[in-house]
Amino acid sequence: MPDPAADPQPSRAPKALGGLAALACVACCALPVLITAGVVGAGAGAVVGWLPALAVVLAVLAAGTWWYGQRRRSCSCAPKTAGQDGCGCKASGDPLKITSAGRR
Repeated sequence: MPDPAADPQPSRAPKALGGLAALACVACCALPVLITAGVVGAGAGAVVGWLPALAVVLAVLAAGTWWYGQRRRSCSCAPKTAGQDGCGCKASGDPLKITSAGRR
């Protein structure tokens, strides 16, 4: 399993789930109007009842996925300084060596 502290790319899952939740909210409001106008068939009325619950579930999943991703990346150190444990911030028996070979 890859080291989560060394993974610099944020996950796209919370944004995708949040977008789907927003789409479900828009569809929840737009479908009754479209059914009344005759643009969409009356069979879509069966879906309208489930859309609010679907939007809430997707929003909760988006929030949970975001929270889990933030909790997973608790190390604020750069991946270069990470030791065997994956985080260079922890106190270890060896002193931290500071050299001038960093930036040029």
